Amino acid sequence: MAFTSSCSAQTVNDRRIRRFIPHLLVGIIACLSIAAPQQAAGFVQGLSGQFLVTFDWLTLAIATGAVLFFAGVALSPIGNRRLGGPEARPEFHLVTWLAMLFAAGMGAGLVFWGAAEPLMHTLTPPPDGPSAGTAAARHDALAITQFHWSIHAWSIYAVAALAIGMNVTPDRPPLPSAPFTQLRSRGRRLIDWIAVLAVIFGIVASLGQGILQMGTGTQRLTGWGADHPIVIQLTLLGTLTIAYVLSASQGLRRGIAVLSNINMAIAVGLAVFVLAAGPTADILRTLVESLMAYGEDFISLSTSLRAPEAAREWTRDWSLTYFLWWVAWTPFVGVFIARISRGRTVRTFMTGVVLVPSVVTLIWFAVFGGTALSLSASGADLGVTDFRTAQAATYAVLSHLPWPLLTQTIALLLVFVFVLTSADSGAYVLAMFSSAREEPPVAERIFWGLVLAAVTAGALLSAQGQNATRALAVSGSIPLAFLLCAQAIAVLAQMIRRDDGSRQAQRRR
Repeated sequence: MAFTSSCSAQTVNDRRIRRFIPHLLVGIIACLSIAAPQQAAGFVQGLSGQFLVTFDWLTLAIATGAVLFFAGVALSPIGNRRLGGPEARPEFHLVTWLAMLFAAGMGAGLVFWGAAEPLMHTLTPPPDGPSAGTAAARHDALAITQFHWSIHAWSIYAVAALAIGMNVTPDRPPLPSAPFTQLRSRGRRLIDWIAVLAVIFGIVASLGQGILQMGTGTQRLTGWGADHPIVIQLTLLGTLTIAYVLSASQGLRRGIAVLSNINMAIAVGLAVFVLAAGPTADILRTLVESLMAYGEDFISLSTSLRAPEAAREWTRDWSLTYFLWWVAWTPFVGVFIARISRGRTVRTFMTGVVLVPSVVTLIWFAVFGGTALSLSASGADLGVTDFRTAQAATYAVLSHLPWPLLTQTIALLLVFVFVLTSADSGAYVLAMFSSAREEPPVAERIFWGLVLAAVTAGALLSAQGQNATRALAVSGSIPLAFLLCAQAIAVLAQMIRRDDGSRQAQRRR
């Protein structure tokens, strides 16, 4: 009886420690972000820049390795295995499942960069690329954008999600430490604590980016906040915080799933409108040409850091920063996808997580990027020159199409719902980490929602804008780059053990 009481007390203490330490760490980070925003932004920018210079080769290797991992697993015999056990069945309808993982994985970034990135690569191409503004530059611009956003990005997510999903059982919640079954509880707990910090940085980067774009959209539509943009940004942040805290308290089915379906409907409707009202023939031609260019350059882009130092620096600023951004999101997106994917086979899982979102992403950038490139080639000034002006690109494109006021309002609403869904999912996942429960308490979800808001406010107050949010994501990815490699190795080891076990069983027969 005394032994049982002692074990029970130890379990309670472990749970208290699991909850207290992450809360303490993020409390310190939140306070520093608000008390000294410029110093905090300078620190993370220096840290991220140094990592990119030192480990650029590792970053590219991780992204390319993730693609090879996806192809190998999808074609292997393990593809027939069902996540969650042989008796598990999918919890969500296929369309809802795809909408949820897409909203969590990409979020407002698609709206932010859909028109801006292809245009920026055309106007300021890589130093070893074609001349700026030429047809060749436009030809390469979408291929580079697709390289950043499609197969490599979703393969990175798939590695983390599969590693977690394969090790989830009814009594083991989906956590980043799930694949490391051989580690002691303290080792797994440390992994989850690191993931908490990384998730905060990744979600805050997305929140900050979305708020910058919403602020620009609000200024264009209403004229309010042009003189004091930080006021409108903090107002939008406060509105978002209230909305996603309320949604997070509703759980998966009544909150995140509903928002994801709304996202999907608005995004599809807006894309169809732009395709129909915009330069349709140019968009379709751009889609085909960019896909061909992407296919032709896929191997060279995936294996080369570019030889001249100026070109290599461009690769760090663009391609490698993107890949580390996706790595920063792996604990959040990986855990979330693993949570909603129980009951699906590994092959269906890998196809749904990598191929379907990649195709949708390719179409999205062809529609919005192709329209932006066509307008720019015809002489339209879309006002996109650098990172600071990129947030207005989608609104600028819509202003040249019919019903600009209506479509820009819809685009603003789409960004709002995308950011809301990402923050909602992030608060839910963080609560899972700290509580070690698949259905975390409402109080935990609300706490993490408020933490995300506080750190985002610090990033906005730093006056570094887009640079600060990018640096946050890259800094958060540093420990996760090594964790992702370990997760991939753990999955491969499981596959080998499973294969050896099957062979031994056949020999006994």
